[in-house]
Amino acid sequence: MAKFNFYLGAAASAWLLAILIVAAELISQFKTFLANAFTHHWIGKAVIVYSAFVVFGFLLQNKKSILNFSDEKAAWYSMLGSLR
Repeated sequence: MAKFNFYLGAAASAWLLAILIVAAELISQFKTFLANAFTHHWIGKAVIVYSAFVVFGFLLQNKKSILNFSDEKAAWYSMLGSLR
């Protein structure tokens, strides 16, 4: 039985963080909601991204690749892509 999949959890959370950043900048109500719910919009993003990391890490624990990329490469490409 496989354990927690760190790589795919990191890949999913990197994509989610990029989406949250764009959404918060384009939709001011979303940014305000995050700030009101978590005292600051970045704290809200951090809580959501950490939760996604844990959830997807456990949900995808048996997968070794995604879209013909190994889970390790998918994580690295996602992390580097979210830095742009």
